[in-house]
Amino acid sequence: MLDFRKLELNTTEPVYQQIAAFIKQQIFAGKVMQGEALPSRRELAALLKINPNTVQKAVRLMEAEGFVETP
Repeated sequence: MLDFRKLELNTTEPVYQQIAAFIKQQIFAGKVMQGEALPSRRELAALLKINPNTVQKAVRLMEAEGFVETP
């Protein structure tokens, strides 16, 4: 399971891009197994204290790039 406490958001780039980059880094590092579920958008938004629409944008980006699939 991903540890989003290690994600440090900055103000220099869009938050959704930072979330997507973090998840992709974790995938490349082997910390996420194929088929492993990510937290729900609402759970992740609450954990990171951000708007759920921002998480949705990150998920859409990763879907478009082929990193995640949603049901």
